[in-house]
Amino acid sequence: MTPGLRYLACLRLSADSDGSTSIEWQRGVIRHHVSSPHLSGFVVGEAEDTDVSGSMSPFKRPRLGRWLTAKADEFDVIIAARMDRLTRRSMHFNELLEWAQENDKYIVCVEEGFDLSTPQGKMTARMTAVFAEAEWDTIQARILNGVQSRLENRSWLTGAPPTGYRIKTVEGGRRKVLEIDQDFHPYVEEIFTRVREGQSTHRIARDFNRRGVLTWGDHLRKVKGEETKGTQWQSTIINKFLRSSWVPGIYTYKGEAVLDDRGEPIILPEKPLASMEEWADLVDRIKPAPKPVGAENRTGGKSLLAGIARCGNCGAPVTSLLNSGHTRKDGTRVPGHRYYRCSNKFKGGDCATGLYIRADVLDAWVDREIRRSVGTWEMYERAGKGPSRVKELQAARARLEKLEADSLAGECDGDGQGESYWRMHKGLSAKVAFLAKREEERAHPIIKATGKRYGEVWNSKGQEDRREFLRTYDVKVWDWNNGQDQSERGMVMDLGDIQAMVDELVLARPAGKGDMARMVIGCNVTEDHRSKVLGFAR
Repeated sequence: MTPGLRYLACLRLSADSDGSTSIEWQRGVIRHHVSSPHLSGFVVGEAEDTDVSGSMSPFKRPRLGRWLTAKADEFDVIIAARMDRLTRRSMHFNELLEWAQENDKYIVCVEEGFDLSTPQGKMTARMTAVFAEAEWDTIQARILNGVQSRLENRSWLTGAPPTGYRIKTVEGGRRKVLEIDQDFHPYVEEIFTRVREGQSTHRIARDFNRRGVLTWGDHLRKVKGEETKGTQWQSTIINKFLRSSWVPGIYTYKGEAVLDDRGEPIILPEKPLASMEEWADLVDRIKPAPKPVGAENRTGGKSLLAGIARCGNCGAPVTSLLNSGHTRKDGTRVPGHRYYRCSNKFKGGDCATGLYIRADVLDAWVDREIRRSVGTWEMYERAGKGPSRVKELQAARARLEKLEADSLAGECDGDGQGESYWRMHKGLSAKVAFLAKREEERAHPIIKATGKRYGEVWNSKGQEDRREFLRTYDVKVWDWNNGQDQSERGMVMDLGDIQAMVDELVLARPAGKGDMARMVIGCNVTEDHRSKVLGFAR
């Protein structure tokens, strides 16, 4: 090779835990070679990439990639201590070799002694790259087998413990496992209990902040003896925790559950915070209620029925407002009252009459009728369906189909690749079967008893949680300024999913005066009113 050339030192430390040599060793080998008398070259720069896998393309590496794409005119030779410091993929090496030829560059791998200026040298380099790739596959298989073995015996791999758990060292320090953090567990149980009772996560967060309960991050800092940051609880923090797969203890990799040979998710803690069924139920309970069509964005925190009640004349949802009150002639102040009004009429729509009613009147009627009717019924609910995993199922099926297509094309016929193919095929097939089963269960949830009556649950709630209760069960209320008796209001309440579950179970319920076939509770309504409401419901 021509003396006096400019050399770019290519240094890499693997992220694959393959026992690769140190950066200092690589740097020494390169500098010794460049400074040899027959070359008398000089190093113009170093592309040092640490924690970078040998499977990554040289053009995508943080440091080397910038040299190749933006500084190609500053060096003549790419030099590495060994070929695997450049890449472990033969395809990537061929790309680099073609780039070097197009840009009049040389590639030197000191240990292999390549001379890429000759056809024989290029052939030898390509063959060495193939062997380097095979070695990388072996390393990856060894790593995967080690991880799989650790997962099978429930060993914790690395990192901080997930919310609600602590890391415990067992077997004389040879293994670490996850167990429930008993100091934080009372708050986890309180969250679960209050969510099951129908309390909102906003309410729980406010209460925790008022009581000075530490968040999980501050709890870990306190355990380590560090100063806490005073992070405040928020509903988003509680919701994220409840949706986490660590609640039932499922180990995930890149957002996907890791499955065992039977296609079941690997549960890492011996005793998780909740069972799969309990977790699915909790996730369902914190799902936001669907916004009714045409509902106002601002439902009003002090209104029980804003967005739930409807104008009987046009079917539009009501909004709430608080009037300012007035001052009597004697100077005493009369406080204002909250009213419900038809949003259609208020916005200048085509509703002729428009609902307008004091909120406490309609609220009181709904409260009374719920206590008198469904309040006496046994409470049932649909079993938790859990989060949708349709996208994960589609991705797993696509990967399985591609794997099978590659096998048919003969791309899995190399040495050792057959065993790898069947291992991957078994895992993906099990995952597809598991996810398909879960989605089938989601599509057909069962109805289960809670051991309570609707009245007990209703009585235990504040107004904010009562509104969420009505929204969760899709309860709707219609009101007319004039009912069958023109001097009185007409009101109807559709019990939504409560009655739907009752009908599915064919449960006996008391038949009271004024009950209707579908809209089960009515007061002072005509046949025209009933027909209109049934039309709205459809």
